[in-house]
Amino acid sequence: MAPSHFGNYFEMVFADIATFGKAPTAPAISLADAEIAVFGIPWDYTATLRPGARLGPRGIREQSIWFHEIWNPGSTPLIGYGPPRKRLRDRVKMMDCGDVTIWPGDIMKTSASIRAAAAEAAKHAFTIMLGGDHYVMFPTYQGVCDAHPGKRVGIIQIDAHNDLVDNDAVYGTHWSGTPIRRSLEHSGLDPRGLYQIGLRGFIGAVERQFQIDNSVTVVGIPELRARGISEVVDTAVATVLQHCDVIYLTCDIDSVDPSSAPGCSTPVPGGLRGEEFADLLRAFGRHKEIIAIDVVEVAPPLDPTHQTTLLAAHSLFGFIEERFLLAQD
Repeated sequence: MAPSHFGNYFEMVFADIATFGKAPTAPAISLADAEIAVFGIPWDYTATLRPGARLGPRGIREQSIWFHEIWNPGSTPLIGYGPPRKRLRDRVKMMDCGDVTIWPGDIMKTSASIRAAAAEAAKHAFTIMLGGDHYVMFPTYQGVCDAHPGKRVGIIQIDAHNDLVDNDAVYGTHWSGTPIRRSLEHSGLDPRGLYQIGLRGFIGAVERQFQIDNSVTVVGIPELRARGISEVVDTAVATVLQHCDVIYLTCDIDSVDPSSAPGCSTPVPGGLRGEEFADLLRAFGRHKEIIAIDVVEVAPPLDPTHQTTLLAAHSLFGFIEERFLLAQD
């Protein structure tokens, strides 16, 4: 086989394996030198409305190839439009660990597999998880906690739904409506270490009472726009850090309005604009206390235009650029 074009700015992005951002592949166990570890969870068996999120990791990877020059440029320096920003460096060591092994008929076995993979990745590097329905955030969060013993892992959630259900009469305790509740139980985190952004629509009275009783901060879309993204992000991080040491950022694509992200499992009108979602992730990228991020509920079969997967990839690379490559003011 001819030599690979990897590392060449002029690489044909449509060629070869569509890893995340055209990153080299590596099993999680060999990540000693990596700064970023990416893995996918092709699972949507605990989604409640529309299937398709099992193809989210593949879809996001396919669109992410267009952004490979952000983290691994060639000889031509990159600059962006807008106010000039000092670049600390041009490259970051990122590896794609592939997809976690799942068992479609066994949620507990799959959860254990996810937890082990997430722990191995988080032990070595900043962790990016590509979902998958939102349930998979819970075992991923468990793995991140395992990788950081003795540290309290707070949660910032960008979502249309609260995902605080305890036990549903139909779906039970382990499905896409329960990952935040299960995560709080697992870690024993003070619920004030949970900050929810973008919630809208209807909410169960029990879950709303849980938020009130436990002083969970909820910022809706109107408040976000009135206060501004930077102020909300900075306040969210500061608030959560009063009750934790590090932060897990979980991002459900249904936080975005269906007009900007039609390919999601449970769409809710009145959401973020696409650029607002991207700006949120970029703003969170300025905070070093965040040690892991996910983007979940992306369902490519529901969006033949690829608009949703492109937005997910674009937003993640905005986070990566802020976190690893740009100097902070």
